[in-house]
Amino acid sequence: MNDFDNFMASSTSDQTFTVTSQPAAQPTPTRAPAAAPGDSLALLRREWLLDVMERQRGLSPHAATLLTAQNLGSQHFLDNFYAPSRPVLIKGAMAGWPALEKWTPDYLAQTLGDTLVEYQGGRDLSEDFETAKDRHKRTGPFSEFIELALNGGNDAYITAYNSDANVAALAPLEADLGFLDQYLTRDHGMMWIGGAGTFTPLHFDLTNNLLAQVTGSKHIVLIPPSQTRRLAHRNHVFSDVHDVTDPYWLSQYPLARDILRYELVLGPGDLLFVPIGWWHQVRSQSFSTMLTYTNFLWPNVGHENFPGN
Repeated sequence: MNDFDNFMASSTSDQTFTVTSQPAAQPTPTRAPAAAPGDSLALLRREWLLDVMERQRGLSPHAATLLTAQNLGSQHFLDNFYAPSRPVLIKGAMAGWPALEKWTPDYLAQTLGDTLVEYQGGRDLSEDFETAKDRHKRTGPFSEFIELALNGGNDAYITAYNSDANVAALAPLEADLGFLDQYLTRDHGMMWIGGAGTFTPLHFDLTNNLLAQVTGSKHIVLIPPSQTRRLAHRNHVFSDVHDVTDPYWLSQYPLARDILRYELVLGPGDLLFVPIGWWHQVRSQSFSTMLTYTNFLWPNVGHENFPGN
C-alpha cells in the first residue's frame, strides 16, 4: 500500500475503505487554444488559470486519476470527494438490493404491466432530442415501452426528465430498492430504463449527482470542467460536441481531440459520484436500469443562480 492509501486508511474513524485508481486518457500536450475574436482578457486569464491547475493536478498520479472506493464512509466521502468536487466510483454500497437480481425486462413487464408511463420517444429521428425533450415526450403502456426498449437503439428511453410524471407508475418498484444512508436522505431517485444503445450526449449538470446502476452496464466518459474551452459550450449545459468518442464530432470540433477524459463502465451495483459542472456522456451497452440521486446529506446548490436560467 502506498503513501496515499496509507493516508486514506489511517484517516478513517468509522470504517476502513480502500481505493484504486484509473488513469485518465491523456491528450498530447498542446499549446492552449488561441482566443477567439471578442474574448476578453479576463476570460483568457481565467482559462490560463484552469490550464495551470490541471497541469498541477497532473503531477500526482492519484490527484489525476479516477479513484474506485469500497467501504466508503459518510465523512470520508464528504472530505475526499463531495466537498472537493472529485468524482469517485463506489463499489459494494448497493449489496443486498433485491433489484440487482430481480429487475430483468420480464420482471419489470410483469410488475408494471399496462400501467401508463411517460418516456422519451422518437429520438433516432432527431439530432436535438436532448435539448428538445418536451417534443419527445410520449405516453403509453409500460408493456409497449419495454418492447420498444428491447429492440435496442436510442428511440425509447425512460429518463430522469420523466420522473415527476412516473412517480405513481413506478412506485411498485420501490420495494426492490435499498437505501444509501451514508450519502443520501431517503427521497426517491430518478429512474432511467432503456435498451442497448440509448445515449445521453455530452453535458454537465447543475447539481451533484449520484448514479446508481441497477442492471445492465453503461459506458461513461467524464471530463473535468477545466476542459470546457475545448468543448464548444454555447447552449445551456450542453456541448456542441455530442460524442467525444465519435470521429465525426471530433472532425467538426478538432479542439475536442485535445481533452483530458476518464472512461469507465458502470456495472450492476456500482455508484458513480458526478460533481456539479463535470462534463459526461452516457451510452447503454445492454438493457439497463439506473437511478440518479441528488438528495445528498449536504447542501447541493449552484443551480439556483446558473447564468442564463
